[in-house]
Amino acid sequence: MERGYTEEVLGCPIIPAAGPDEKDVISTPIEPAFGALCRVNLAAEIVRAEALIDFSHLKGHGACGFGGATKNLSMGCVDGKTRTRLHSLEGGLEWDREACTLCKTCQENCPEKAISFPEDSFSVFYHNCRLCQHCVLICPEKAITMKGGAFRDFQKGMALAASQVLARIPRESTIFITMLMDVTVFCDCWGMTTPALVPDIGILAGRDIVAMEQASLDLVRTEDLIPGSLPKGWELLPGTHLFERIHGKDPFE
Repeated sequence: MERGYTEEVLGCPIIPAAGPDEKDVISTPIEPAFGALCRVNLAAEIVRAEALIDFSHLKGHGACGFGGATKNLSMGCVDGKTRTRLHSLEGGLEWDREACTLCKTCQENCPEKAISFPEDSFSVFYHNCRLCQHCVLICPEKAITMKGGAFRDFQKGMALAASQVLARIPRESTIFITMLMDVTVFCDCWGMTTPALVPDIGILAGRDIVAMEQASLDLVRTEDLIPGSLPKGWELLPGTHLFERIHGKDPFE
């Protein structure tokens, strides 16, 4: 609703999937546990629904390479605790004191207000931190980095969470719709926009989530990159797919 998706705009009620306090969940264990992902708390309204329309927007993502139909399920159909467990698979944060100029841009732009500088020392309150990497990407001196870099673990964790969602709803009652328009560098959770990387492609729809993700990635090509669409100072890295050349993470992993 903070982004403009109000009842007046949409013409329908907005129901928090896990309730207004995120306590209306169905907890499901992951066996065997995958790192910190020992269970997922599924939003009860999703589980109780008679049908599921996964309406997603394809975009780049700093933690896992890209976001689409799978990320929409794994992050959108669970509670905040599960999202934190998923992000923790990526690793923690490391601070380079020598590179840092104490501009505190990271602190000012942290969406969870998890960063502070007591006595000019970088501190993260991990109870609030969701490891979204806003601080990593926005630091002008590149003084903050992710340790571990286990983006493949993050990708696997999202797949495991998404599979728990899909296991609760019959396949014939599920459809995936992905917008390949305004394909941007960063995840939509930033709450801001950046220039489109490629010209608008269109809308995909189908019942096979793997086929949808594959087709979405196949249609985003490096040769279609719009000049000047990358953030200032960014250059393409070695790699095969455009998202890999931007974020250094293979989206097909």
